[in-house]
Amino acid sequence: MTKYHGFFIDSNVKAHPLIRNEYAAFFVLISTITLEKKAKMKDKIVIITGANKGIGKEAAKQIAKLGAKVYMACRSLDSSNQAREEIVNETKNQNVFVRHLDLASVRSIINFAEQFKKEESKLDILINNAGLWTKTKKLTDINVEQTFAVNVLGHQLLTQILLHELKNAAPSRIINTASHFAGGLDIDDINFYKRNYNETLAYKQTKQANRMLTREWARRLEKDNISVYSMTPGFIPDTELFREQNVVGKFLLKVFALIEGRTIEEGADTIVWLASAEKIIESNGGFYNQRKEEKCKFNNLDDEKRLWDKCEEMLNTAEVKNKLFEKV
Repeated sequence: MTKYHGFFIDSNVKAHPLIRNEYAAFFVLISTITLEKKAKMKDKIVIITGANKGIGKEAAKQIAKLGAKVYMACRSLDSSNQAREEIVNETKNQNVFVRHLDLASVRSIINFAEQFKKEESKLDILINNAGLWTKTKKLTDINVEQTFAVNVLGHQLLTQILLHELKNAAPSRIINTASHFAGGLDIDDINFYKRNYNETLAYKQTKQANRMLTREWARRLEKDNISVYSMTPGFIPDTELFREQNVVGKFLLKVFALIEGRTIEEGADTIVWLASAEKIIESNGGFYNQRKEEKCKFNNLDDEKRLWDKCEEMLNTAEVKNKLFEKV
């Protein structure tokens, strides 16, 4: 009895030659499809931020299965190295690497990008996935509210620094993890100086910003043959994003999960599809849910341009310039 691609075949069975030939052809076809699937992203280089847990980890695993070279850009090296070991063991893809990246730190973003540029000359896919939801207001080293710094501004800076490598790989893609849970953005009060700080609103405004900046990036990079998409993973209760919720908050999340919840695998699926599909027939700059484009309610060219300019203003401060010229 021989096992072949999950099927057991009795090699001693005497069958008509045509039948045996048909079996052989079938198993060769299955083998070919399997190999082609594993090689679908061969020679592709991918960066995924926040790839040590949740949908980022799952996306990294599925993309590694497709044969890509994956850089896991994460703040916690311990959990990242553990995640990498699991991914390599399951996918048998050794081209999975962990690199430190703290999106709340300009210096860390620059260090990560500089190291990547020394290792690679191109970047096929940048997946801006890392996210933060924090209960308390905190400003970063360049005086930006931490949730906005991690979820929006850090990815904005990272993308800008890696544009040369993305252009070298064209046609290339940028994928931004956004959400349906979005809104309340005040471009003139991102840091909550005028408004009372609210953790939910702080998170929601970053997801609105992700969707708006995706559209602005798409317009600016279309001539360079770089496509930009945003997506929602849906509501995933089994994620580190809600780790700071109190008992009541966690209970309400569990109730909501029964109605609208998705698994981590389901949440990561659209990321993997956007990264690996040979062609996305829907519009560049689109917002995607379960592999389908949805109309983005935050569709205002003037506001998108104003938000872009606000981010540029934040990244043009003396603090940022000092970080750019600091010695590592």
